[in-house]
Formats: sequence, structure tokens, C-alpha cells
Amino acid sequence: MRRTAKSASVILACLLTVAAAACGITGCKSEEKAEAKKKPEIVLWHYWDLPHQRRTLESLVDDYNQSQDAVRVKTRYIPDADFKKELALSIADGRTPDIALVDSVDFQSFHSMQPFVDLTDELEELQHYLPSAVEPCTVEGRTRGLPAGLNCTAMFYNADLFKAAGLSVPGTWEEFCDAARLLTMDGICGYAQIALRGEESLYAFLPILWSMGGDVDAVDSPESRQAFELLDEMVRGGYLGKESISLTGSDLAGQFADGKVAMMFNSIMMADYIRSQHPELNFGMTYLPSDGEKVSAVGGEIFGVMEGENEAASVAFLRYISEEDRLSSYIDELGLLAPRQDVMDRQFTGDALMRGGADIFKTARMREISREWPKVSAAIADAIDEVIVGGKSVEAILDETSGAIRGIREGAR
Repeated sequence: MRRTAKSASVILACLLTVAAAACGITGCKSEEKAEAKKKPEIVLWHYWDLPHQRRTLESLVDDYNQSQDAVRVKTRYIPDADFKKELALSIADGRTPDIALVDSVDFQSFHSMQPFVDLTDELEELQHYLPSAVEPCTVEGRTRGLPAGLNCTAMFYNADLFKAAGLSVPGTWEEFCDAARLLTMDGICGYAQIALRGEESLYAFLPILWSMGGDVDAVDSPESRQAFELLDEMVRGGYLGKESISLTGSDLAGQFADGKVAMMFNSIMMADYIRSQHPELNFGMTYLPSDGEKVSAVGGEIFGVMEGENEAASVAFLRYISEEDRLSSYIDELGLLAPRQDVMDRQFTGDALMRGGADIFKTARMREISREWPKVSAAIADAIDEVIVGGKSVEAILDETSGAIRGIREGAR
């Protein structure tokens, strides 16, 4: 069948119209993609593994992304065991994230590898922050980070197990050891210690060391030896399990929530996690035992901005989350104490357990703030592991640890 010239012209015109429309659609999509590519993406690395903390951070990021059209903040979770290594490698390779949430005791060490951006004159709210919050990120009088929140070590105890055993909450170390022994039974460990090699191990152990008059730079002194001998005695007695060497803070909190551990020393931020896991669990949170002055350890994280093309945009995000009203709106959900006193005083209304955590914080001491601390901390963590595993005397372990710490100090001079 032959087509007329007229019909051919009509068909050609239709084809051209369809092609033009297709080009138009493709052009729009290309423009949209190009526009999307133009929007800078800020990458934030963190190691928060508790579900409520990750949800709160994601919600905060989503709110910021919806509040403005200039940038998009994206988070990346890295397990705590791998975080420091990955961040150090990224610094060495020149492919760092734009913002890193780091442990307060690691801030100075990372800053020595690559300086964090100076935030002193960028974030007005910093002037209201507590000295204990900003000291870890202060370098030569300049504030190089934004504290995300504070916490401290507390003693958690299973109230029902104590009641069933007719025991009172221990106040001294002798009472603590007796309670751990009496509460150890089939399927239940009287006490478990965070002892996976890392900073969490020190966070749980240092209050024991300090309360006995010990010190990391005199780790082989009689006072320091008492703290390690406490662990040794409990392991040999069977009421501190050797499996502790594989436990992180959240691992231990999970076992406590399951009723498998009667007592633990852990961060107050674990309280919400325990309640979410087992709402029916009857537990308490109080001061750590002591034969003298009660002592805890300060914990917390700091946001650091890395140098690069996204500096200004990253600072803008930190400015957003540091505003007083906004900080007040999310800090309770993180299970942390606010890094400024006026906000902390208004926290956890109606939550007696967490308000008690704020009181425990008043007894907390700062861990060492120095470039060499991560290495010193690792040496102590190794000693804790060796004591729990056994095989060497406490004296031999501490002699080796003392020598290792001296070498670290001398090498840093």
C-alpha cells in the first residue's frame, strides 16, 4: 500500500513532536540530576550503636536537611571497634569525612594528625558550655570541637535479685565483693566487667583504680595493685566471668537487661537501652562502691569539623544543633547529660533514675587529655585483659604495664 506525500508529512510531523517531547522530558530530568549534583553532601561519621541514639541522630539530621536547601547531611555508622582505625586511615589518605563524632579522650590525638577547624568564633553557644565538656577539645585556648553530650560511669544492679537474696546495695568494696559472690548462681553472673580492649574498658575500670588511690602513671604501686587484685580475686572466685574480655558496653547492658548479670559498671546512657529491651526489669543505678570518696569517670563525644571545601556548611550544621532550644529538644532522647548546666538542670523531668545520673555526674573525674592517652589507655586495657584471662601474676602484669607506659611517656617528650 502506497502512502501519499501528505500522509508521510503528517507521520513525520508526529514523530518529530514525540522526539521533541522525549528530548524535553530527558532534558528536564538531566537538569534535575544536574541540580541534585550541585547540592553539596556533608558526610558525618559516628560510632553510636545504641538504637535510641542512632534514631535521635538520624531524626536530627533529617530535620536539618528539611530546614534548608543548601546542603544534605548524610551519616555513616562505623562500629566502635573499627572507628578509630578507619578515621586515622582516612586522615592519612586525605579522604576524611566532613564531620567526625569522636570520643572526648581521642580528640587531641586525632587533632595532632590533622587539625580540626577552629570553632571558637563560629559557635556562639560554646560560651555557655561546661568546662568539663569543652576542655577535651580545647587546644592552645581555642575550641576545636562541639561537645555532643556528657555521661558518667554508674553501678547498675538488679533490684529483684538483691531483694530475693536479702541484700542491700553495696557501698564499700568488701560489700560489693560479697554481693557479687552471693548473687552468682546458675545462669547469673554476680558481676561482669567491660573488658573488650578499647576505651570503654578504661571508662569502667578507672573509677575502681581512682577510688583505691591508684593512678595510671603509678600502675605498679600498692594502691593501683589493689584495683587489679580486685578483678583477679573475683575471677578466681568465679563471680566475674572470663567472657568479660569480649564485652562492649552495649553487650554488657544487653546481658544485664536479660537478667544474666546482677551488677555492672556502665554508662548512665545505657539506662534507656535497658528499659527499651526489658521494660519490666526492676533495676537501679547508683554510685560506684568506694572505701572513701565516691568517684566516677566523665564520658562524652565531640563533633569535629575536618578541613576542606565543606567547612562552612559543616559549621552551619553544628550551629543548628547547638542552639539552646534545639539542644533541649533532643538531648534527653540521646540519654546523655547536656554539655551546658542550664539545660542539664532542666533534664529528665519526672525520670528519677536519670535525674540520679545527673547527681552521680557530680562525682565524675576527667580522664587524661593528651595526645599519648590512647596508647596509655591501650596498655591499661591489655593489663585488665591479662588479669581476667589469668596465666600471670598481677605483679608481673603490672611490672610490664608500668614499663610500657614509661616508654610511651618518654617517647612523647
